[in-house]
Amino acid sequence: MALISVVSPKGGVGKTTCVANLAYGIRRLGYRVVVVDFDAQNALRLHFGVPLSDGDGYVHDAVETDDWRTLARPVAEGVYLLAYGDVPREERRAFDRALEQPGFLERPLSSLTATPGTVVIADLPPGDSNALWAVSRLADLRITVLLADSASVSLLPRVEEGHFYPEDVPAGSHHGYVLNQVDPRRRLNTEITDFIARRHGSELLGLIHHDEAFPEANSRQRSVFEQAPNSRGAADISRCVARILEQLAEMDGTAVVEVPGGAS
Repeated sequence: MALISVVSPKGGVGKTTCVANLAYGIRRLGYRVVVVDFDAQNALRLHFGVPLSDGDGYVHDAVETDDWRTLARPVAEGVYLLAYGDVPREERRAFDRALEQPGFLERPLSSLTATPGTVVIADLPPGDSNALWAVSRLADLRITVLLADSASVSLLPRVEEGHFYPEDVPAGSHHGYVLNQVDPRRRLNTEITDFIARRHGSELLGLIHHDEAFPEANSRQRSVFEQAPNSRGAADISRCVARILEQLAEMDGTAVVEVPGGAS
């Protein structure tokens, strides 16, 4: 029973693609997975076969109920989605204001993690947001997604020095980095990858290499495991999932330690 938040200091790093494929990867090991989209772009749904014309989401009802299990839709065997939804501006503002209220998310997110063997992944908007502060205070594991480029490196000190996440994160909460779109053919990319690997060591949960399997899978609204099971991208996601589960297993009493079933 664990909550993972995934965020980036900047947009355009492939964060939502990472979230979707991590969800599929964790599910493959037998866990029940719930993914929650906190980004008003409402893009996460497109990775789970939801039609572009389907604007249904949880935000419309999120403020009125604290049991979000009723708002989740099954999108694959063992995978459930709370899409942000196409909601009017005033509803978005009302939800954003609610996120500022201390304790607003505790019961809704607890309802999602209540089922044994469940991992909840929150896809947060890029940069600073009310969702970042509200979810980070509850997350068992906070994942920061970066690119191996100069823009990400310039923002790295904000995360390292504690200026990005709230100060009052849980004492037992873990933090890690995922470096996305790693391309060994590019010298600067390789140098930045090596720099972050040396700097953060065990906090670096995974390197996800640039692989055309990801955009091909996205275009078909499938996981990389379905699209290209033998690809480098699929292997990278699998290794990242293994590291994430190792992190969760180190937490006493907060995370799923044993796989509650076989691979699916």
